[in-house]
This record gives sequence, C-alpha cells and structure tokens, in this order.
Amino acid sequence: MNASPSGTRRPSRCTAGPPPRPQAGLCRSCSAPTACETPHALRSHGAATRALEFVSSRKDGTTLWVAASLSACRSDDGRLVGFVAVHRDVTDRKLAEAKLRESEARMRALVDASPLGIDIMDLAGHPVFFNPKCVELHGLDLGDAHDRGWTEAIHPDDRARVVSSWYEAAGAKAPWSQTYRFLHRDGRVVWVSGRAAPMFVDGELVGYVGTLEDITPLKQAEADRERLLDAERELRVQAERATRQRDETLAVVAHDLRNFISTILLGVARLERPKLSEDECARRVAVIKRSAEATEHLIRDLLDASRIESGALAIERSRVDFAALFRGAVELMQPRAAELGIVLDYAITEDPLEVSGDRSRLLRVLLNLLDNALKFTPPPGRVSLQARRSGGDVEIAVADTGRGIDAEALPHVFDRYWQAKRTSRAGAGLGLTIAKGIVEAHGGRIWVESTPGRGTVLRFTVPATDERRP
Repeated sequence: MNASPSGTRRPSRCTAGPPPRPQAGLCRSCSAPTACETPHALRSHGAATRALEFVSSRKDGTTLWVAASLSACRSDDGRLVGFVAVHRDVTDRKLAEAKLRESEARMRALVDASPLGIDIMDLAGHPVFFNPKCVELHGLDLGDAHDRGWTEAIHPDDRARVVSSWYEAAGAKAPWSQTYRFLHRDGRVVWVSGRAAPMFVDGELVGYVGTLEDITPLKQAEADRERLLDAERELRVQAERATRQRDETLAVVAHDLRNFISTILLGVARLERPKLSEDECARRVAVIKRSAEATEHLIRDLLDASRIESGALAIERSRVDFAALFRGAVELMQPRAAELGIVLDYAITEDPLEVSGDRSRLLRVLLNLLDNALKFTPPPGRVSLQARRSGGDVEIAVADTGRGIDAEALPHVFDRYWQAKRTSRAGAGLGLTIAKGIVEAHGGRIWVESTPGRGTVLRFTVPATDERRP
C-alpha cells in the first residue's frame, strides 16, 4: 500500500542525476525505496519504520526532493502482513537548508576575514564565540578565555573600569562601549575601541554581540602629536626665555659700556684741566685704564661667546702645568677675595697635572669659575681650587660655601645669558657659557654639583698628556 500526500508518483527510474549516495533499501539507479530492498531491510533489521530522503523527478523532467517513510504492518500475532509507504515533497525545505548553509558559510568567511574583532558574550560576561581577529588582539583562544578569563588580558590599569562598565550596561540592558588596553601575551600593549549591542530573543536579553577595533596606531599618532606639541611648547618657552635673557643682557652690557665710557670721558676731561697735580693725573690715568680694561674684557666675552656658538673658537695648544696655572689664578683673584672678606685657597695632589691645552684660555676658565664663586659667596666664606688625576684626565674643582643653586636652575647654569639672579646686575651671564665652550674645545667636560644652603662645586676635566693616560 502506497500513499503520497503530494500526489507525486514514485518513478521506476530517476533522470535527475547525479543522485545521492545509494543507501540500504534504496533503488540503485534512483535512490527510491524499492519493493524488494526496503521491506527486506525492515525484515532484516527488525525495524517497524524506515525513513529516508531522495531525489526524484516529475513527468516534465524537473527534479524534487522526496521524504519517504515505510512502515511495517503486522497482525495481532506479530506476523508481517504488509507495508505502508508515505512520500512527501520536501524540495522547499531542502532548498531553504541549502541557502541557510550557503548563508552561514558566507557569514563565517566574512567574520573570519573581518578587520574587526567580533565576539558574542552571555549575560555573565563569558565569551561564547569570537573570531580570529580577537585572538590577534589579546592573544587568548576561546578555551583560554572561558568564564571570565578574557578579563585577565585587559591591562591592569583599565581592568576594573572596563569590567564594571560591562556589568552596568548588562544590568540596564543597554549598549556598551569603552576604550581600553589589552596586555597581549607577547608583551605588547594593544589599544582597542570596544562596542557591544544587546541581543534579544522574544523580548528577552540573551547576550551581547560586540566588536573590537584596533586603535593602537591612532593612539600612537596621538601620543606622537602630544610629544611634538610638548616639544614645540618647550621650544617656544626656551625661545622666549632666550629672547628675554638676551634683552636683559643687552641692557646690562649697554649699561656697563655706558658706565665705562662715561668714566673714561670723565677722566680725560679731568686730565685736560690746567694745574692738575701729578698724583691726581696718575690717579685719573689709573681709573681710565681700569675702565678700558673692563670694556675690553666685556667685548672679548661677547666675541668669544659668538665664536663658541659658531664653532670657531681657536685653541693654541702647548704643555700646561695646572700647579702653575692655579698659582697665577689665585694671585689675580686674591685682592678681590680679600676685599669681599672671603678666603681663597687651593690644593694640588703630588701627581703630575700637565695637559696639552691653551694656557690663556684655561686660565680664563679658572678666572671665570672663581669670579662666579666669589660673586655668590657671602662673607665670611671660602672658595677653594682643587686638582687631581681622574683616569686619563686632570679634574679641577672650584668649591664655594655660598647659598647654592636650586634644583630647577641647575640645568640652565651653562646657558647663554643665564643668571641665577637677574636683579643683581652681576654681569652679562656669559662667564660659565664661555668656560663650557673652552673646556669642550679641549676635549673635556664640565658640570655642576650643588645643594641649596650647602654651597656649589663646579668641576671640569681636561685630557692629560703624560704616559699615565690609558
């Protein structure tokens, strides 16, 4: 007995190839149940019902999918008395299933190839799916990220904020978004922009689907831009400070030059008066000479500073003994130290302290450093010169018992035109700049050590020349 709700006829031969793989109980040519094989299969397996699907064809040559069900009929005593066959047209379902598989394949390819990380989370915040891009961003596969393991990949500084915001959004059934960092397993810091939207089934929230966008290059660009802006601001501040210091220095230089010239002119005018005693003439000449020397010294400083800045400072080398150089510097500065009430002394080790350098310029360095120390050491105080061997160099130190230099001012000590106290009118602010330029032209280095209230030590080195140098 055969029944077919769709009204289709089971053909004896199928022309809609290629047919599916033959199965037990199907026709070898068309895969349809046969009168011989299917009952035989039911008998041999003792089954009551056998269901199968196969491709068939209509009279017009079109193919269709058929779902067949063959059931055994038995008498009250269990004897097989016949079969009942039911055929249904399931072509629409099969086509829908094929389209669904094709759609799923396209979606899987799209998700796998997406430049965005795509994930699905349950309401507890546990990942149930994510694509390869997510693994690339945080370094965890789905097994590692089970339960809340994925949160361990969040940067420790961002973790509490991100997790808290997630549960707050999930509790309100609201969308979620955060910008945060992953600490990748390979040690990289990866910036991401995370977004998630709630998924509802029959009006009930069942989870979230989200995306992760790698914004590390953007963050790096922002950081680079901030660094450039900071550098630009710092350069602007330095330029403004240099301009201000230059203007202040020019005012000091102009004031000093005016004073020197006025003194010279005044002395000359006095000398032109008749009946001037020899002692008065000698005194006026001495004043004019000191003013002229001070003017020459100031002009020399300005020229040397310009030469140093342009790299044109000339060094005339000869053998220089620092013991003799110390004695000459102290002799020149001792009268001023005595006038200020400051003790000036020096100490030299017994080691040879000979260098190859420009004697007059090295003496200039010592005089500049001593002048600076005397200028900022209140009486009664002490300024000391010291020299010793340090490896292949001779190291010289000028120490004072003055008020010291504040930490924020230390980096500017050797800046051109810089002065610790601009109101003191303590000169053009070129002494230490010139000292630095001369020392570096000799192949040495110069630095400052200072603690406010405990004095200052200015040190510089010059390469030694004897056989002890490595």
